[in-house]
Amino acid sequence: MEFEQLLRDKIFKLPLRQTSNEDFKSFIITKLKYFLELVNSLDQGPIHPDKHHISTEFVKETQTSIIESLIACIEDYYNGNPYKAYEHINNVLRNNVKDLYAIVKQKVYDLNESFFRIRLSDKNYSYKKNEMFHIPFELRNKVTTQRFSIPGFPSLYLGRTIYICWEELNRPSIDKIQAIRYKNIKRINLIDLTPPAKDCNDLDEKYRFFMTFPLIMCCSVKVKDAYDPFKPEYIIPQLLLQWIRNNDDLDGIQYKSTHINTDVFNENTELINIVMPVKSNLNNGVCKNLVNYFEGTDVISWNLYQFATGGQIFIYNDKDAEIVNKKIPNLEIIEGKKYPYFYSTLGKLEYYLEIIDTSPLAE
Repeated sequence: MEFEQLLRDKIFKLPLRQTSNEDFKSFIITKLKYFLELVNSLDQGPIHPDKHHISTEFVKETQTSIIESLIACIEDYYNGNPYKAYEHINNVLRNNVKDLYAIVKQKVYDLNESFFRIRLSDKNYSYKKNEMFHIPFELRNKVTTQRFSIPGFPSLYLGRTIYICWEELNRPSIDKIQAIRYKNIKRINLIDLTPPAKDCNDLDEKYRFFMTFPLIMCCSVKVKDAYDPFKPEYIIPQLLLQWIRNNDDLDGIQYKSTHINTDVFNENTELINIVMPVKSNLNNGVCKNLVNYFEGTDVISWNLYQFATGGQIFIYNDKDAEIVNKKIPNLEIIEGKKYPYFYSTLGKLEYYLEIIDTSPLAE
């Protein structure tokens, strides 16, 4: 099988979904083994005519090592050995034989990119800027288990659009939303668990995605039982974030939401989440290291904004609309109905945040 043909296999349709009668361990191990079968079916020789220096033999050996380590990680976690499970993740990314770190897909955000965060409130007063950041250390007992973070360990979750933040909170009422835009004033370095664009012609990006895919797959399984205290779908993502916490070269992880459907997941849109773990351990306040990465706008409540403007409908031009439409050209909130992002209330709120100034977060 040729490399480009392999990339069209159904295994790359994410997020992965379990059936009601499947248990996670059997499900993900079966998927990993199936992917390895595909890898082992690659034709001998270079991985691609334009990648003469990369042999399929190297790819097969490396992917075998990665998948064996991921399976061992899951087995050890189920056997009550989280430390051993973490060592397997470290072995995937850093070892003397098959070191994935050099080829793992990464994303660098240069200065002045926009990131968003929303909180919900029933009150008619806006949150302060410092109330929109990660849960402060003195309230770490409020930190519940999330896909990429363990109870008691704060992390900063951001979205590239307000829409994806809204989806992550399970589509709350717009009247309760308070939002902020952050602008990075330092470069952000992330492990990238997102698929390349459909029209991507960058062979290097495709190769890095392919080599990272077993890890991506393990981090992209939709939770089957949302109300269960233990969510096995979070095992690999949480261990990966712990590894990031201990790595000074990386700031976090970029990933696609499992709350969106398969077709949207694989579209060329900014439906991207970012998680950055705290890199300090204080008694109170927030991580100064993370604060120094960003400036932020004032916090905007859509409800108060509507109240202040009297719900006036302003006339916008195409240039205004393009600021947000380029992120999500066709948004499908209602099944079967696609409209430009700017048509939505969320898009208009995001546009407003994009045009107002930011100021330092640090006091």
